[in-house]
Amino acid sequence: MIEKSCRKELESMWNLIKSEWKKIRLPVLASAFLLTTAACVLSTTLYKSYTLQYSLDAWEIGTEIFSLLFPLFVVMPLCWNLYYERRNNFMLYVLPRVPAKKYLGAKWLVYALSAFFILFVPYLLSALCALYINPPVHLNASAGSAAFDHVFLNTFTQNPLLYALLLSCWKGIIGILVMSLGFVFSMYLKNIFVILTGPFVYVMLENFVLSILQLAQYRLVVAFEPTCISSDAVSAGSFFAGPALLAAAIFLTVFFLKKVRKYTVVTV
Repeated sequence: MIEKSCRKELESMWNLIKSEWKKIRLPVLASAFLLTTAACVLSTTLYKSYTLQYSLDAWEIGTEIFSLLFPLFVVMPLCWNLYYERRNNFMLYVLPRVPAKKYLGAKWLVYALSAFFILFVPYLLSALCALYINPPVHLNASAGSAAFDHVFLNTFTQNPLLYALLLSCWKGIIGILVMSLGFVFSMYLKNIFVILTGPFVYVMLENFVLSILQLAQYRLVVAFEPTCISSDAVSAGSFFAGPALLAAAIFLTVFFLKKVRKYTVVTV
């Protein structure tokens, strides 16, 4: 009996997930395709005006601009959906049939996987282009490898594919966190502009404030792209401080909007 109930619950959750994916699959796939195309093209062309030490340098040069705009990439294709469901009172018809936590949980899960996909695929495929399509880069013997400095130097130079894979996964995880802030905004706010650009504004403000406080190594952008700062300044805290601060901001935003301002997901 318990097994049958669990199976029924899993089947219901799976149906919810499939239903939510159908709502956003076109913007997600379109975003991933456009970003992948742009990243691959930039990684195979932009590096030609630079002096490279290793092949993966072309990847970092080509995707540099993504470090600034990535909050928009993981919020705009996704969070509009929940906003319009609330605006059109679609939630009033759904929640009496499905518990709110279950429905929003399934929606967040689909959004999270989509946000990861939108960042992971373009970064990894563009890294493959830089490694296997671009002409191989031969290290300048006169300069020597000792003159080169980089975060995780041994992995970057000796196993660049593993470096690109791990960093692409990490970027996808940070993308999920940023999307989660947009998801919270879409649950409680009624201004589509704030919902879609709020996470981007947060990243910019956090970047500015921590730089002013001389804590630039702990910015979220450093966790996302560690090469944007001198490798000597990067530590373990650089990878976890920014995401931890963002997670705290998400929690405080939920507390403020739900408990202090008394906003609700569904307004009758």
